[in-house]
Amino acid sequence: MPITFKNIIVWRHAEALPVEAVGDDLARPLSAKGQRQAKRMARWLNQHLSNDLLLLSSPALRAFQTAEALKFKINIHPALQPNAALQEVLDCLSELESQQNVLLVGHQPWLGQLVAHLLGFDSAEISIEKGATWWLRQSSTQPSTYKIISVQAPSYIPR
Repeated sequence: MPITFKNIIVWRHAEALPVEAVGDDLARPLSAKGQRQAKRMARWLNQHLSNDLLLLSSPALRAFQTAEALKFKINIHPALQPNAALQEVLDCLSELESQQNVLLVGHQPWLGQLVAHLLGFDSAEISIEKGATWWLRQSSTQPSTYKIISVQAPSYIPR
């Protein structure tokens, strides 16, 4: 099934503590810097997002804590694991009811692979900085492809 969202926003989780500090990759919380990154990006997103947004988060704590900064209802989806394959993410998106806007909070490499796929690049991956967002909008002439509307990194958002 094709993906039919008008807007797809991907948000890579902000900086987290290293796995060595916690022992469990899924339980890694945001660092103090990551908390600041998430709040800064959430402030920018809240100025631009519409209320009809479906917010999907990875089950990893660092992704959930990043999403929490938005104050939207968070839907945790098990397919958005840190080590998810691109096809698992595409299957997850294609199974969802048609929505106008979806925001995915997750991880590299699948976020970068998803962006590359939606932009029409075969077997490519885009590097997405921690805490950054990529906003894609469905093409009006080619509904199966997307175009970049905005790329934002927390370091470029005013304090």
